Parts: sequence; C-alpha cells; structure tokens
Amino acid sequence: MSPGEPKARRFRERLALAFVVLVAAFIFLIWRLVDLEVVHYQRFRQMARANHTAIVPVAPSRGLILARHGQILATNHPRYALELIPDEVVHLNQTLARVRELIHIPAKTLHHLLATRDDKPGYIPRILLHHIDPKDIATISVRKMQYPGVQVAAQMNRYYPFGSLFTSVIGYVGPVSARNLKRFDPQKYLYRNVIGESGLEYAFERVLRGKFGYQIKDINAFGVPVANLRNIAPMPGDNLLTTLRLRVQRAVARVMRSNHFRGALVAVDPRTGAILASVSNPSFNANWFVDGISNTHWNSLLHNPDHPLLNRVAQGLYPPGSTIKPFYSLEALQDKIITPGFHTFCPGYLRIGGHVYRDWYSPGFGETGLTKALSWSVDVFFYKLALKMGIHRQDAALWRFGFGHPAPIDTPGSAGGFVPTPQWKEAHFQQPWYTGDSIILGIGQGYLLVTPLQLVRAVSAIANGGYLVHLHVARALINSETGARAQLREPPPRNLHIPAFALRAVQRGMIACVTRGTCKTMATPGLPMAGKTGTAEVPIGYRDGRTIYNDDSLFIGWAPLRHPQIAVAAVVEDGGNNAWQALPVAKAAILSDLRPHMKRRNFTNIVVNPSRALG
Repeated sequence: MSPGEPKARRFRERLALAFVVLVAAFIFLIWRLVDLEVVHYQRFRQMARANHTAIVPVAPSRGLILARHGQILATNHPRYALELIPDEVVHLNQTLARVRELIHIPAKTLHHLLATRDDKPGYIPRILLHHIDPKDIATISVRKMQYPGVQVAAQMNRYYPFGSLFTSVIGYVGPVSARNLKRFDPQKYLYRNVIGESGLEYAFERVLRGKFGYQIKDINAFGVPVANLRNIAPMPGDNLLTTLRLRVQRAVARVMRSNHFRGALVAVDPRTGAILASVSNPSFNANWFVDGISNTHWNSLLHNPDHPLLNRVAQGLYPPGSTIKPFYSLEALQDKIITPGFHTFCPGYLRIGGHVYRDWYSPGFGETGLTKALSWSVDVFFYKLALKMGIHRQDAALWRFGFGHPAPIDTPGSAGGFVPTPQWKEAHFQQPWYTGDSIILGIGQGYLLVTPLQLVRAVSAIANGGYLVHLHVARALINSETGARAQLREPPPRNLHIPAFALRAVQRGMIACVTRGTCKTMATPGLPMAGKTGTAEVPIGYRDGRTIYNDDSLFIGWAPLRHPQIAVAAVVEDGGNNAWQALPVAKAAILSDLRPHMKRRNFTNIVVNPSRALG
C-alpha cells in the first residue's frame, strides 16, 4: 500500500458523508416547501395576512319592537359619543388629562379605561362619553389635530318613545356586564355596548341584536391602520311585532295614574292568549337604564315605598279574594258536589265550633243559590261549599286552572304564586290543616297567593268555553331588510273538559254580577259582559296586639259574552271594599278595546260609589 492511499480513502469517506448530508438537507428542504406551500398553505396564508390586516367589528342596528298596529315601542336614535383609539395616541395619560380640561369625563371612566386597555386590540375604539352635546362636539372638532386618537363617533342608541308606559312588558336594555352574559355567548358581546335586561328585550335578545359587520383594515408595522381593504355590512336585528294595543295600554295607565292607584291590569284575547295590555303602576322610565342608570335615579327607585321596580302583572303576589269563587264553583259542579240548583240559607255568618265566620254583608242574603252567590259574592255560600269540597278538592281546582305555578308566557320572570297544602302547613308551622283553613281558603283568603297573569288566564278559560291558553306578547318577527314576516307559533290551549252545564251555571252568575250585582257599574248599554269582584284582606302590621289589614280591590271578567274578545284581571292595592277601585281600571281596558271611538270621559273618569253595591 502506498503512503497516499489512507488519505485518499479518508477523503472519499468524507466526500460520501458530505454527499449524504447534502442529499438529506435537500430532501428536508423539499419536504418543508411542500409542507408550507401545499399541505398547510391555507393556514400559513391566513397567518401571513393577519400580520398586516386587522378586522374591526361594526355593530348592527338593534331590531325595533312594535305594537299590534305598527306603533314603535322601542327604537334606535342616533347620538354622538366621544371615543379614544389607543393605538393612535402617543401619550395616553397626557392626552386624557388635556381632554378633561375641555370636557368633563368621570374619573371612574378613565380608571376603567386604563385598567382594561390591554383587554382589546389597540385599534378598537374605547368610549369616553356615551353622549356629548353639540357644544362639546364643536369643541373637539376644532381641536381634532391637537388630539390624535380622540374622535366623535355617531352611534345608534336604544330609545323608548313611551317612557314608562310599556316598561313592565317590553323591558329595557343596559350596558353589557358579566352578570347578564350568563345566558348568552360572551364572544358575541366583545364589541357590543348594550344587552337585553328584562321583558321582551331579554327574551328575544338573540333575534333583536343582529349580526356584526366588519371592516378589514391594512395595518402598518406599528399596528396603526392605514387603509380599508374591505367592508362587510352588519345585518340589523329582526323587528318584533307584538300583540299589544297602544290605545288600551294608554287608557288603563291614564286611569291608574290620575287616581294614584297602585296595582296592575292585564288584558288578553281569551281565544288566543294574546296580551293586549299589561300595566304595572307605578313604573319607571326604561330610558334611564340604557347607558347605565345614575345613582340618583337608582336610589329614587330603590327607596320608593311604592316599589316601582316590581312588575306587578307577572310578579305581584295577591290574595285573590272572591275572584277565586268561580273556579271552586266549576270544580264543585263537575264533581257533583253541588248541582246548578243547589241553595242554602245565609244569615250573615257561619258558626263552626267556637268560631264565627262572618259574611261581608252582615244582615245576610237569606236563601241563596249559585247565581246569587256569585253575583253578590255571598261568603256564607262559599264557606259551606268549602266544607263540602275539603282541602284536597280545593287544591285540585286551583291547580287545574293554573294557580300554583308560573303562567306560561314568552316574557321572563313570572312568579308561580302559592297554593297551600296540609303537608306544607305541617312542615312550616308544625300544625295540622284545620277546617277553618279550608273555610277562609274558600273565599280566597289565608295562605293562597296568585298573580294577575294567573287570574286572567283562568278567567279566559271560563270565557272561551273551557280552554286554558298559553299567554304571549310576541306575534311575529319581521326581517329588517326584506320585510319578510315569520309568524311565531304558540302551543295549543289545553282543554279542561269542563261540562257545558257547569260553565253555563258559573257564567250566569258572573253575568248577573254585572247586570245587578257587586260590579253593576261595569254595565255598558249594548255591550254585554261578565265579571266577578274580589276584596282581599292583606295584613300590613300590628297594633295593640291585633293585626291591621288593608283591602285590595280585584276584578276579573270578559266581553262580549258570546264571542269574547277581551278578558281582564285588575288589582288595586289598598283599594277598599266592594272592589270599586278596580272597576274603572277594568272598564277602561274593555271599552278602549271594544269601543275605540267612545269619548274618554265615559271610561276614564268613572266615579264609583261603594254604597251602590247593594243599591
């Protein structure tokens, strides 16, 4: 072997290794190119585009809420807001301090802005003031070049034209917060200012809010937008057509407010369950909540002894008083506990053991049948009926007509009321159910609590022939761009299978109540109607060892008789005996719906004398 051969061999080995490494590197390079350009092309293309573009959401216009005949109950008004774009501000703190010298900006707004400045991309505007007046707009506009990143922007603001008139049913919107995002996707509210808080605004939030549009902006190396690449228009929310009648709502509210009545009325179409009017008085201006309610307004509501924040229609809990008597009567007739011809004597009281249960009319009504008992609300008749029925049949009657659980309706927050049972009393008071408990339950007193919604749904079943309807306020969704209407469907009513003879017997008594009984001031020439009054004792305190009571006034009824178009339930708190204060409220609803051209004084200035009840 020559001396040069080992060197030549090592050279060839190194050359081969270098060749292998070169080939491997080339193969890896080819594989990587294929991976980037073919396999993951779309992914890396999007990443590359994101390096020089930004997507800025554009808020849609919120859908309108309309009354039955098209009147606007909730709309959007243009306003001007003061905004700041962090990416365009060189010295944030100094800029904010200089702007505050020109326009008052709350300190808490600035603290919140500084604390959350990194929560969103810097090119997304932050709101400094939700509303600025023309003078401030001019002040900022003439100094625009001195304050880069500070701008006046036009926005659409929720507005309720009727203030407090429809708050209890329409509801309101408020600023987006973590508390009200529990039911909705937080990702859809990153760039929204308001969200439905109550009523229809809350129940139909998903269709009213619309869909965001986008501006695709070209961003330079410093993250500052330099051009618009593409605009995608937002899709406005659907308009919501309701069943509410503006005329009826106004007429009822006028009577309640002018007389300073505290209470509620709800009117429905008993054939379909469509809500025609829903008035809770006192109420509050829904516009106060749109941008976040001020401390002054909040304290005025929170500390108001009349509790304007309470939606009395859906959440007010009341002893029904004598308005519950027709439902016991139907159950007793159907179960053959009594017949339509049953009579009993009323001396003005009923003595059971050592207790005396008195009638509201102390002289007594004498011989009394069902028609007389309903028309004059004879307590002794229903004391005796309660003894015949017993608590289990009484409870069965109440549950059958929908009491004891929330009335089904498309607005949120309905209360379930309360139907007492022997088991409940034993568990809570460690006492058995006494006969006296059933007796006072038979006239709608004791532990029983109902809502106006439950009452109007139950009386609708008497009016329409025995069908328990599903209540609803929403009627249809209307596409904001095309005008296409999508009718909203409601579950069919539930047939209670009430025998015709039982319905006729109870209807006769409720007709007689209007023609000659306790609610005869409801009578209107040419408009036959039926009804039932109620007076409920409500404990309000104690004095000298005795319970002090106020009397709530109630009325339920419908009109016309044969083809009912409206059923109502009215409650006036602390209204007095014989339900006289509930009557003008109910009459305003019925006449404004069925006699739209009647002069207002005929139903809004009713003066009812309680002494005429036995006139």
